[in-house]
Parts: sequence; C-alpha cells; structure tokens
Amino acid sequence: MRYVSCRDNHGGVAEESACAHLPKPPAREVCTVVACGLWKVLEWTVCSVTCGQGKTTRQVLCVNFNDQEVNDSECDPDDRPTTEQDCAMSQCPSHSSESRPLPSSPNSSTRNNLPYSHTHQWRTGPWGACSSTCAGGFQRRVVVCQDENGYPANSCDDRSRPNEQQSCESGPCPQWTYGNWGECTKPCGGGIRTRLVVCQRPNGERFSELSCEIHDKPPDHEQCNTQPCPSNFHWSADPWSSCSASCGKGFKSRKVSCVTGSGHPVPEENCQHLSPKPSKQKHCRGGRCPKWKTGSWGECSASCGDGVQRREVFCQVGDRRSPLETGCSQRSRPASSQSCRVADCPSRYRWKEGDWQTCSKSCGLGHRRQTLQCVDHNQREVHEMYCVNQIRPPDIESCNNHACEFIWITGEWTACSASCGQGYRQRLVSCSEVHVENDNYEYDHQSLSNCPGTPPESYKPCNLGPCLSQQDWRVGTWGPCSVSCGDGVMERTVQCVSADGQESSGCTLDTMPKARKVCRNPSCEYQRKLMKGPLPDSEHLLNIQGKALKVYCAGMQTGTPQEYITLTTGEMENFSEIFGFRLNDPNQCPANGSRREDCDCRRDYSAAGITTFSKVRLDVSRMNIISKWPTLILMFIRAYGGTYISMLYLIFIHPLLTLGPLPDQSLRNRF
Repeated sequence: MRYVSCRDNHGGVAEESACAHLPKPPAREVCTVVACGLWKVLEWTVCSVTCGQGKTTRQVLCVNFNDQEVNDSECDPDDRPTTEQDCAMSQCPSHSSESRPLPSSPNSSTRNNLPYSHTHQWRTGPWGACSSTCAGGFQRRVVVCQDENGYPANSCDDRSRPNEQQSCESGPCPQWTYGNWGECTKPCGGGIRTRLVVCQRPNGERFSELSCEIHDKPPDHEQCNTQPCPSNFHWSADPWSSCSASCGKGFKSRKVSCVTGSGHPVPEENCQHLSPKPSKQKHCRGGRCPKWKTGSWGECSASCGDGVQRREVFCQVGDRRSPLETGCSQRSRPASSQSCRVADCPSRYRWKEGDWQTCSKSCGLGHRRQTLQCVDHNQREVHEMYCVNQIRPPDIESCNNHACEFIWITGEWTACSASCGQGYRQRLVSCSEVHVENDNYEYDHQSLSNCPGTPPESYKPCNLGPCLSQQDWRVGTWGPCSVSCGDGVMERTVQCVSADGQESSGCTLDTMPKARKVCRNPSCEYQRKLMKGPLPDSEHLLNIQGKALKVYCAGMQTGTPQEYITLTTGEMENFSEIFGFRLNDPNQCPANGSRREDCDCRRDYSAAGITTFSKVRLDVSRMNIISKWPTLILMFIRAYGGTYISMLYLIFIHPLLTLGPLPDQSLRNRF
C-alpha cells in the first residue's frame, strides 16, 4: 500500500478535485510474501562407517534475519535442504585371516591377464558444502585410488583422476534496496523526510543489515523544506493524512499549529487575531466499497414436498464483478440457496391415533400417552419410516393439573453418631402428597414449600455418657550415675497419668519408656593416677575406655584438672580473622580471599582482629569437645555481611573439632 495525493506545479499537496480529470494511480497492489525464516545448514558429519557404504548427516535450522533459531513453521517446507546423504569409504576387509580365492567366472582368465594397474580404479566421495553462501564459491570431495577389493592402491592412471574441487553457485548476494521519499515533516524551516532501506536479494528475499556492506547503506532520512519561514506569526498546517476509509465515507486529518517566521511552534494565542484557523479534519471518500449483490430466487426444485431454490450471489466492486469474490467479506455473504415447499405431496401413509392412557397422577400435574401407528391406505400398520414426511401428532399431554393435599412424614431416628460424649441423631423428613386411592403414604421429592407449617426436625443431639480421659506416660529427669568411675546405672521415674494429671493404670506397656540406662564415667585407673600426687601440666598417656590416648592435662596443681587435645597443625593454620575493611559496595567480592587495602572500602570496623588456636578442651567422660563454636559461628555470619573478610583456615579444619561425640576410629588415627 502507498500514499497517493494530488500535487500542484510546485509539488505542494492540493485538493483531490483538482486532479479529477487525471487517472488516479492505484494505492495498493498485490505482493508476494516470502517466508519469514531462512534455512541454515551446518557442516556434514563424518561418515557413519569406517569402511563400505554409510550415511553422513547435517543439521538444518530455521533462523530469522538476525540468525536466531525460530520454529520450522517460519520457513518454507518445500525449500528445506536435505539432512542425509550417502558416503562411500574403502571396502571392508574380510573377517577371515586367510586369503580366499575369488569366484571363477567365464572372463576370469582374461581379467587375470590384464596389467595390474587395470584392476585399480579411482573412487570419489560426496561433494562437501559450498564455501560461500552467495556469489559463487567452491566445494571439495575425497578422491582415492583403490583396488577391486576396496584396499588403498597407488597404480591408478593420473590422466583419468576425477576432480577434487569444483565451483558452486549459491545465488546472488543481497544488495541495498530503497523506496521513494515520504512527505516532509515541515512546510518550511527545515523538516525531515524518510524512506525504507532494506538489505535483500533481487527476488525480494530480505536479510539482516549485517549481510550487506554497512558502509554502502543509502540514507533513510534527510532534511527537506529548508527555506526559512516568514518572520511573523502564522498558522502552519501539515499535509493531509490519507483517507481513513479505503472505501466509502471517511475523513482526513492534519496537524495545525501557530508558528513563528522561523517555523518554531508558539502558543495558539499568538495567532488568534489572524484569519480563521485552518480545519484539522475533513470528510473524504475512498471510492465505492465492494458489496454483495443477489439475483431473484429461482423456482423450487420440487413440485411438492421439500425442495431447494437458488439465486445468484456475486461481489460487485464499483461497476464490475469480482471474479474471485476477494473484495467482499465472506462472513456477510448472503445465502445462495434455501429450502422450499410448494405443497404437500399426496401420501399413501398417515399417522393413526389410538386411545389415551390413564393419567399418571390423580393431582399435581400428571401426564398421559396415546398410541400412534403408521398405516397405509388400507389401514394396515407399516414401519414408521413411511410416515417420516407426515406431521406426527403429539403422543403425550399433561393431565390432572389441580393441586394435591400434602402432609409431612418422618422416618426412624438413626443411632447416635458418637459412642461417648456429645453426638447427634438424624431421620428422613419428606413432604408427600395424599393419594385418594392409596391408604399408605410414600416418601417423595416434592418441594418442601408444598406442605403446610414448619417441617419436623431432622437432627437432634444425643449424649451416651462422658468419654474416658486420655492417658499417657510421663518421665522424670535422669538421676546421678551409681558409680564415680567406670560403668554404672542411672534411673528416672516413669508414671502413667491422665489428661488432668492424675495417676492411672490405663497406659499400654508396649509404649512404656525405659526407667534405667547404663552410664560411663572416667576409668578408675585414670582416677587413681590423678590421686597419686600432683603432676606437671604436659602431655600424658591416659587409658580411656580401654585405649591409651595422648592427652594434654592442664591445672594438675588444682583439684579440677582439665584435658585438652593438641592441634597438630599448630596456630599457623588454626585461626580466624575479621579484616577491618568494609566494602562500600556489598556486591563486590575480594579476589581469591586476599586481604587488599586498595579496594573501595572504609576502615571503621571496631571488631576486626585475629584469634589463633593450638588446643581444644576435651570431656573425657562423654568424649565431647567443650567449646563455644556456635558463638564463633554467629560472629562469622554477622561479620560477613558487609565486611571484607579473609579466612585462610577456619578453626574446624581439625577432624576432632566436632560438636558431637568423637568416634573411636578418629582418635585411633590421630594418636
């Protein structure tokens, strides 16, 4: 579609009535739309076999102009390149290690008498991909000399050697193409006009701008109407837009503004004293719209009974018919045929009505039926298909529409829903009509509003006595160990109590907790050794749980000595450090944990420092490490947020620094 306007001798926009004596160029034309995507092929894979005949494949992708992969439906399926082709390798050797004689043939003697080079021949592989995507290139293939069994040879005739390379044509390269310049944005003072510039092949196939030489791209906009505008204020009107309707009545619009002599817009109050403001909108007609035309209905196709009558329907564009009906909407197309019936055809068959049956109810809207038969002219019953064209009489009708008398009826109460405590019972309550001919009432699904008064209750509470209170086991704290050293026993109280705290005997013995358990204190030999007299603070061999372990004893001059594990790596590798610099940008991280002072940070963190560790305290009775690790961990977490930290080795490197019991295996490996 393009913009068509009437111009004067100076190139300005004029009224369309001034060009009425000239033929108007078409504003639209039929164009061919190519597929939005392009097929892109990748390199061929190696042959699927190392000898003999095989297959080679390649991947085919559908990409857009920016070389991005899109759905295959965006590309033309008829132009899809092949993804598989045959490939020939050297003949596979025989499985047998011994040479087998070739089958004899009538010409075997003649062939054996030929020179040895005649049994060798050139063999070629498939051509590879073209080296260029446009403007021609070259492609290669493999050429080898083989004997009659497919083994490599070197006695082939060089004069008959096939070509290993040939030229290939991939179509012309895309070039820059541009359209006509559009309207200028200003009538004076310098405006801008634009045009479409695309990179495409001669057949209209478009490519991204990177496929053409970017330095040779024609300009897609330029200045226009650079002549100066009058110095005084005046109304400035932009060119009229195209008609809003392609056919029928529409309107055109334009922008009207008050400008200075140089073309700069100013408030409209400056132009109020001038001639009337030019109109911003005017009516226009885009030509006669296509519309459906119909002819007169033809005669009915049947002289009696159901038939069809037709009429001509065509799309009229102006004063001519559209042969393919492309201008008119198919949704509003009038019907070209309709059913018709001139008169009923005389039939040998008709419906015969029987007697009505008794009404289904004596009151309250019942119904009754009658029998219908399809009979011929001799009153003999035939199949219903012979009366399909006859109007079928109704075979059901309502009866006894007068109101009935309704009463409430109730069923028996159900058992209580709970075996103890509060529950409920329920019963069926129904509204039933009174039938004169029946002595008994029946449950029915009548509307509850038909019965008089309030419905009887269908639920009521029930209580079969209080429920027994819940009972459970309650345990006390463990008492002291029965011995001061070695193996002993600890005890605790175990009671069965109810929910209100009263002692009971209703608990099950299977769930009763243990009241006794074994306890272990330091060995008596270790206690006797400590009682022999004061020993110096140093490493000592102690018998702990039957194993000789090397433990550092401190405070041997006091009554409460303490045991420690000496860290084998020493203070150089068992420390924690909080660096005193805090990053201004928390998202920035130091490189490789290094302590850099040239970062974008500030040195105002008072908690900075370093802590070293050489020993950790041991509880020999429970085989646990006595430490304050959770506090240290919390300190590290709090310091890490917004603080530049370098932790070379955390204090938990040593295998014995665990918060739980120490395994015997780890002690045996370390000492």
